[in-house]
Amino acid sequence: MGSCCCGGGKAEKEQEADNKFKKGAENDLSNGPAGNRGCTDAWCLIVLIVAWLAYIIVTFMGVADGNPSKLYLPRDYAGQYCDVEKNWNDGLNLKGFKKLSYTMNATSTTDQIVKQLLCSSVADRELSAILIPGRAEVYSRYQCECCLSPCKKCQGSLEVGGDLSSGSDMSSTIGGKMSELKGENGGLYSPGAFNGDMFTNIWSDATKYFNKVCMPDCNTNFQTANNTDNPRTWTYSMSPDNPLKEFWDILKTEAPSGSSVKNTISQSFTFKVLPLSLCPYNESKCIPMPGVAFGEGYGGYCTFDMSTQVIEAVGSSAASAFEGLGGASFQDSATETFGKWVGDFERSILAFILVTISTFVIGFVYLVLLRLFIGVCVWFAIFLVLLLLVCGGGLCWVRSIQCANTGLLDTSKQVGVAATVTATVAVSNVASGNDPVSEELHGDGHAYTGVQFVTTSGLRCAKWGKPGTNAENYTAALYPDSRLAGDPYHSYCRNPYNASDLNKGSTIWCFTTDTTIKWQECRPVGVILPECKDGYAVNNEIVREVLKVCAYILWVLGGIYLILVCIFQDRIRLAIAVNKVAATFVAHTPRILLVPIVQAIIGVLWIGLWAFSASFLLSQVPASYTPTRSYASYAEAYGTTDIPGKCNDKWPAGTVWKNEDVCPPDAKGNPQCWNCAPPRYIFDTRFAVSFFVFLWNNALNVAMGQCIIAGAVGVWFFTPNAEKGKRRAIATSVYNVFRYHLGSLAFGSFIIAVIQFIRYCMKYLEKQAKQQKNKVMVMVFKAIQCCLWCFEKCMKFLNKNAYIQIALMGTNFCTSAKKAFFLILRNIVRFGTVALLGSMIHMIGFLFIVVSSVGLGYLFLTALHPDVGPAVCLVVYAFTAYLVAKLFMNIFGLAVDSTLQCFLACEEMELGGDFVPSSMSRWLDKNKPIGAAEEEDQDKD
Repeated sequence: MGSCCCGGGKAEKEQEADNKFKKGAENDLSNGPAGNRGCTDAWCLIVLIVAWLAYIIVTFMGVADGNPSKLYLPRDYAGQYCDVEKNWNDGLNLKGFKKLSYTMNATSTTDQIVKQLLCSSVADRELSAILIPGRAEVYSRYQCECCLSPCKKCQGSLEVGGDLSSGSDMSSTIGGKMSELKGENGGLYSPGAFNGDMFTNIWSDATKYFNKVCMPDCNTNFQTANNTDNPRTWTYSMSPDNPLKEFWDILKTEAPSGSSVKNTISQSFTFKVLPLSLCPYNESKCIPMPGVAFGEGYGGYCTFDMSTQVIEAVGSSAASAFEGLGGASFQDSATETFGKWVGDFERSILAFILVTISTFVIGFVYLVLLRLFIGVCVWFAIFLVLLLLVCGGGLCWVRSIQCANTGLLDTSKQVGVAATVTATVAVSNVASGNDPVSEELHGDGHAYTGVQFVTTSGLRCAKWGKPGTNAENYTAALYPDSRLAGDPYHSYCRNPYNASDLNKGSTIWCFTTDTTIKWQECRPVGVILPECKDGYAVNNEIVREVLKVCAYILWVLGGIYLILVCIFQDRIRLAIAVNKVAATFVAHTPRILLVPIVQAIIGVLWIGLWAFSASFLLSQVPASYTPTRSYASYAEAYGTTDIPGKCNDKWPAGTVWKNEDVCPPDAKGNPQCWNCAPPRYIFDTRFAVSFFVFLWNNALNVAMGQCIIAGAVGVWFFTPNAEKGKRRAIATSVYNVFRYHLGSLAFGSFIIAVIQFIRYCMKYLEKQAKQQKNKVMVMVFKAIQCCLWCFEKCMKFLNKNAYIQIALMGTNFCTSAKKAFFLILRNIVRFGTVALLGSMIHMIGFLFIVVSSVGLGYLFLTALHPDVGPAVCLVVYAFTAYLVAKLFMNIFGLAVDSTLQCFLACEEMELGGDFVPSSMSRWLDKNKPIGAAEEEDQDKD
């Protein structure tokens, strides 16, 4: 048993025969699960220990150099971490600056004001006087940049708030706007002030008008923080890569002394700046936004708050709206709402406890009901699948013929009516022996002589010419050519009119017997499909044909499904019996529910431990990972749709930011203002080692639970009926797993971990290809992942059955997997039937437990806490119920698979006895008790 995957020279049929359950052979389960066991695949435990040691080593390496706080600390505009002493690329020491707050982005807020100044008539006159004598080409460039004259880059004049035609206009308008922007008066947010409503509309795009900066706290009073003897100031300087900078500098330095433009530039564009103790950045990044205060938020983030002067200017409702819009631009707008949700849940914790207890009770009730009504559930589910196939095909077909301006239900009704009438007339003709009447309809149907008696929507036709009805004026005498003659009246659809009539029907019709609908058109008997005069609801003919093909495919599948159900009735009944036995096992052994609970606790603890250790590895972003140089354009730094950027050409990708204070020139003299910032985390070889061990341990945790449950089912199944539920099935199974088979489970989980690891590597390569803008390789890696996902599902299914074999027979993993494979191959229809019906039962179980739990939860909540909003609490109840339902259904599903293997073993060994559950007595001979074969052999000896 200790060997694995040994080769052999036996023929394939002989190998398959050896894998069958046989009395007296290695595969003998006559006395229940194997008792004479030995350690299996112990070598794999050594490999597992080595993997753990590798995990411990890389974890200590990460702890030595990593900083997990970088995964969650706030980052400023340049990607520097708040409250971190050493930032990347010799960044600022921000230790003690714990909160991410916001200051004015002077470039964005002054953009329109600066353009209004530069592109005004006053500035135009000043520049023409300076440039035209010797630099006419510079003046022409100015005219184009300001769109003062038609050129290729402009589609019209710039909208900058109006022209400034005189020096006094410039001084008052620009001076007034800048005075508001610097907070020298409180009119910045007042629509009637100099800036109008410009700054009441910035909040939905707050990332453009604010800089993210790290500060000591969120409660600093920005209005008084700079009242020192030597306050910091910053004079506006246009970004070097701005095409208007050249003209700004000319006006600033070359305009005549005393000119209104020069005076405005020198007097109106100097800002007060926060001191270094509050804002340790360059002066341009430390300008407070007037009227804006901040409050404490979550996770080190500050939230927007409006000052009293702003509230007085725009009203409390508008100020609150500004706060919400501004915060939503930088972080999750649901932060406060989330806090309220948490508060509601905390207040209703008693209801949650009651719901959790009730959910477990409902799970047990479902298993009890399942034992009683599983047959009804299964056959109902089978019928439901058939109904879905038939109705799905009908829906596709009706959609393909649906007319424009006609509802889907109306079309279905019309088709149904037409088909019913056609069948009724055909049966009537056969019963009476009459020849079918011609249903030919030419043109508008004036000569129609058929026997259609209902309208398109199924309304009965009134008799033509009958007194006291709407049709009393339509007689054979008045319309001699319209075939209205009858004995004495008939109610068939016609299109009666005379040649002199102005109004004529477009097809056959009749008056109806319905008092709400006077008349309606008809279709001849046998015409099932409607005639769409205004076109089809689905305009594309190819799509209509595809819908028809889909309908036929679904109907064919429905027919095949029905045939298979009829053929495999016995196997379906067996699957029902297997599920019933599995439900009985769970009811007899309720402590088996502790297995997945313990698994979940171990899993949560392991995930928490691994996540903590992995955070040290993830946070170690090498200094060389991100370029330190600057770039001339955003497109070069960030990339385009087809070309990767220099800052994010690999994954995890860095970010891009603009440094307007330092823009070194490139070889051609172009300013380079765009810089890179590193990502928060990366994946390296050390993380790969840690991640693989994480996957392996997760798979091992699952494998142990599956093998323990399978072993318990095996012990219970082969226990005499009178003693079922009394033997220590779980304890025996746990002992076998940890004493003998931990190596085999480690081997099986290792295979799953390898497949998962390769699939995640393909995901990593897909992300890399995406950053490289390589769309072909992205699709290739996606396809490989899909194939690996399918392979992983197949291996998980095979592993699960191999673990059952290990629990029953005590063999090593490879032997168990081979036996499980041939067992599935010999009984593929049975396994398929059980799997299909199992999925149906699982779906019903999930719905039953979740819906019942949420319903009870709502009653508990409204009774105990009527003032608490139910929405969030019900979502929590539903999630809890889903987890509990998954716990019950996973145990039940594994019990079903284990029961099936036990049954197949009994069948192949022709074994019966008083241990066979009553549900399976039809398939197994109960006259041969356990051990009878051995007694017979001894007697022969």
